[in-house]
Amino acid sequence: MSSRIEAHAPPFAAGRTSRKINPLQVFVLSDMSAISLAGIGLQALQSLTPAAHDKGELAVFFLFGALLMGWFNARGQYRTRQPVMSAAGSVFKACMLAMLAQLAGSGAYGDLQQAWPLAAGWMAVPVLVMGLRLLVRNLFKFTGGWLQPVTVLAPQALTLSPDSVISADTGHGLRAERSLALEPFGQLDEDALLEQVRALSGRPLFLAPDAETQPIASRLADMLTAQGGQFYYRPAIGSISVESYDALALPPEDGLILSMQDALDRPFALAIKRGFDILASLAALAFLSPVLALIVLAIRRDGGPVLFSQKRLGADGQVFDCLKFRTMMVNAEAELEAILKSDPEREAQWRAYQKLDDDPRITAAGRFLRMTSLDELPQLINVLRGDMSLVGPRPMTLDQEECYGPALMEYERVRPGLTGLWQVNGRNQTTFEERARLDRYYVRNWSLWRDAVIIVRTVREVLFSSGR
Repeated sequence: MSSRIEAHAPPFAAGRTSRKINPLQVFVLSDMSAISLAGIGLQALQSLTPAAHDKGELAVFFLFGALLMGWFNARGQYRTRQPVMSAAGSVFKACMLAMLAQLAGSGAYGDLQQAWPLAAGWMAVPVLVMGLRLLVRNLFKFTGGWLQPVTVLAPQALTLSPDSVISADTGHGLRAERSLALEPFGQLDEDALLEQVRALSGRPLFLAPDAETQPIASRLADMLTAQGGQFYYRPAIGSISVESYDALALPPEDGLILSMQDALDRPFALAIKRGFDILASLAALAFLSPVLALIVLAIRRDGGPVLFSQKRLGADGQVFDCLKFRTMMVNAEAELEAILKSDPEREAQWRAYQKLDDDPRITAAGRFLRMTSLDELPQLINVLRGDMSLVGPRPMTLDQEECYGPALMEYERVRPGLTGLWQVNGRNQTTFEERARLDRYYVRNWSLWRDAVIIVRTVREVLFSSGR
């Protein structure tokens, strides 16, 4: 089969395609403003310190701020629309390193009298930087100027639905303006292919081949690179970690060597995670003790037990007793069997989601506990015992192992979590298959920063929950 790119009419509105102001350029101004505001705050804090202070500290602060912006630029934060949490992680880490460097420099000269104003100033920088960037991004989203239009080149089955190529999440800042179908090639007509590439040069391209169309996508990428064109490339390399790798730029440069690392091969970080689990669960149990007492009284009104214990699969394939506040009638398992036998629609829903909408087995108190996720608070005891972690894959029941599929290998490498990616990514509308995919992604890309983000998003989900 000869090589060709098959064009499809755009199945959606193109929207505005030209902008006088690039939001990424505005990020430069907003970051300068953030560092300036932090510097003004630092100067104000220094003026409150009775000890004499060196004005040179402020100059060094702004010098580090300029270097920081240079590093942001090197990381592509002024060239690509990066997801907020990805950018926030690198901004926070860089600011903390800059703070430590300046404090170390001050300590080397024996001048640590201004340590606390410096620390406060640097801790304000990431908050101001991300706050102003979010403001800029939301202003451009409101005016329609945030998303960058791209032409998607992908296998024909995918280009019929461009949203399946570019995620509906607009954090990456891309919008499929039109789609073009890639076909596998046998005899390559380089002249025709070059002409097609030149015809597409008006817009940035998003190459997303599968295994069969990878060769033609590689040739297109080579031509676009030679012409200096801007494009995004998602090569068909399978499901790998998106963060735990190093790219080795070794000749010949017609390929990319990825040095893959195990995201969990970080003993110190794992020790911090376990220590945080213990301290946070102890603090939560103490702080929430009045709430726990009220819940116990509400559940005991029907005379049944307060806690519900169920065998769940944990790390290394070990089975443990997962604790929850009882939210169902005492004979819930027998009732479920009767419901599934009598209602084919609910049986199909249970097979897909392992849960039922408007489950008749749930008690009045249990419905409130589920809506607010308070029914899972006893799992803080599981966290203390080491059966679970605060963040991880949600613990599965023993009968769900077969449904989990190949992702079971990753699941068993970590402790199940009180919350996780599934909890904060639309669990109400998420199939069990998607849940397994999210858990696999979490294990392969684990980091302390990702755990912190999931905890923050969980708090948001609890406060603004729509129920389950």
